[in-house]
Amino acid sequence: MENRKETTIEERKLVIKLPNGGKSLRNIAKEVGRSVNCIQKILQKFKKTGILANNEGRARKKIMNSITERRVIHQVKIDPKISAPKIAASTSNTLGRSVSAETVRRVLRKAGYNGRVARKKPLIGKRNRVKRLKFAKEHILKPQQFWNEVIFSDESKFNIFGSDGLRMVWRKPNTSHHPKHTIPTVKHGGESVIVWGCMAASGVGKLIFIDRIMHKMAYLNILQNNLKESADKLGLGSNFIFQQDNDPKQTAFVVKEWMFYHCRNQLNTPPQSRLKCYRESEVPP
Repeated sequence: MENRKETTIEERKLVIKLPNGGKSLRNIAKEVGRSVNCIQKILQKFKKTGILANNEGRARKKIMNSITERRVIHQVKIDPKISAPKIAASTSNTLGRSVSAETVRRVLRKAGYNGRVARKKPLIGKRNRVKRLKFAKEHILKPQQFWNEVIFSDESKFNIFGSDGLRMVWRKPNTSHHPKHTIPTVKHGGESVIVWGCMAASGVGKLIFIDRIMHKMAYLNILQNNLKESADKLGLGSNFIFQQDNDPKQTAFVVKEWMFYHCRNQLNTPPQSRLKCYRESEVPP
């Protein structure tokens, strides 16, 4: 016999009609495809109440009421990083009965919350946050002419062969060594190059390749030999504002001393002002 949890209304109507034909409970059970005990309960209930439908209120009662659900949502508003099992444990203690983590998740999904991986961002201390906000407020209303005179500079490393980070690939199981699913590497030499460059609203300045360790004297040499020429190329002459970050080699005394005599107009950005950019290798396919 098919073992279903609940009979349908049609099956119950059939059970009520069949006894009128003089059939036994066993024969009715065989014809309907239910147990004798099930047939007996249907007949007894109909004889007692005259009703075939289920009684109202037979559905499983909710473990959490609206007040408890609001409390769960409030916990997430206070601490978005709190886990569902932890909320379930505290809710169970409050209610005095077990509440599963999945029940908590259903409540949160119903309220519009979904579990997502938290974005990573640089840790910035309170003091630096204040400095960054002050800098932004001081410069947000600067006229376009001010920014036209700024030369932005930085140095960066570029990979000639391969990538520093992880590369994502779509593949099926057991195909990890397929040539299309692998990234070739070299044993030594020629992997990357470091460059210094600058730019302004009018274009880009000189691009300098660095074939040695970038220390303060190497950086000073780049400024001495290339900053003025880049400013002329950009059409700014000596009328420019120079921006560099707060790297130790750029804040060294010898660099500051040279800047004092040759580049007095500077855009001093606050600490931790460099934006984090995702490498191509970090972006999932």
